[in-house]
Amino acid sequence: MAATRTRRPRAARHSGEEADARLDRRTRAARAQRREARDELLAAALRVFARRGYREAGVDEIAAEAGYSKGALYWHFSSKEELLTALLDERIDAPMRDRVALLASAPPERDMSVEATREFARQLGGQREAVLLEREYWTLAIRDRELRARYAERQTELRDALAAAIEARARHLGTPELTMPPEDVARIVMSIIGGLAVDELIEPGSVRPALLGEALAVVYAGLAARAQGHAAS
Repeated sequence: MAATRTRRPRAARHSGEEADARLDRRTRAARAQRREARDELLAAALRVFARRGYREAGVDEIAAEAGYSKGALYWHFSSKEELLTALLDERIDAPMRDRVALLASAPPERDMSVEATREFARQLGGQREAVLLEREYWTLAIRDRELRARYAERQTELRDALAAAIEARARHLGTPELTMPPEDVARIVMSIIGGLAVDELIEPGSVRPALLGEALAVVYAGLAARAQGHAAS
């Protein structure tokens, strides 16, 4: 006798689909709440680190700043060090990687010195705490071997990405042969950005937002002039 397949009644199937949909909505809502809590904890950590300094800041104060318990903080981050690492990666390094990618892919007619000026103005206006954290991390890394190794790794990754973007930009502009290693150009550009940011931290309002774009234009013009001189010789 052939086996017969029992089909669920339509109402039962419909009820099961509704239950699955409710579970899916609850899952999405829970994930959104976790992301929101994590973002709020990171924002609070950034404020506390900027206000108190990394060494003096405590997880209790960070949790209270965000409006969460210390247990909730530890559910998302295992330590204050992990909070710092996440802040550096998500609030400083990730935006920098995005800007580097924009530089590499921008069409030749796009004036990237203008783009740099706009971005620097945005940083000066709304990213002061992140810049302060980056500078404090640099100060800590000078005296701590482990932090120094991590800082050097971060800088190398960003510098390599920027060097590759500079090479790509040179090709777009029709100057494929740089007269200086792109890694050196990247180091100069990063030093200019960091130096201007420190000046602004020490003396707010002292750095004109357009200054970065003007400085980068000088660097690029110098490279182009050297390239033309080499081509003519």
